Amino acid sequence: MIDIPAGKSTPRIFFDEENSTFVIEGQSYPENSSNFYEPVIRWVEDYLSNLDVKLKFKIKLLYINTSSTKAMFYLFDILEDAYINGKDISIEWYYDKENEMAKDTGIELLEDFGFPFNIIEIAS
Repeated sequence: MIDIPAGKSTPRIFFDEENSTFVIEGQSYPENSSNFYEPVIRWVEDYLSNLDVKLKFKIKLLYINTSSTKAMFYLFDILEDAYINGKDISIEWYYDKENEMAKDTGIELLEDFGFPFNIIEIAS
């Protein structure tokens, strides 16, 4: 189980086991993104190795810096490998309708991958 509370510059990250949904929400601009996301990525890798149900990712980031974007890309690369190997994975990228940059970031990050994804507008 993973449940990391949000910090001033870090998102809340948790796994909703009942709904098989992994959620990342808030702002992501930690001082060291690699250190922050490394245990999250390890947890996802471990979970995927035993996955036999559909896994949904909900990403609701109000702000994401460049180094967090790189960590997210690495995470998506792991998800792509799992998807290619038969895992049922999808991503929902949420963005505030007032924040076109968040929408564009989601599109840019996700368009190169083959797993299903949706870009979803939410009201502020």
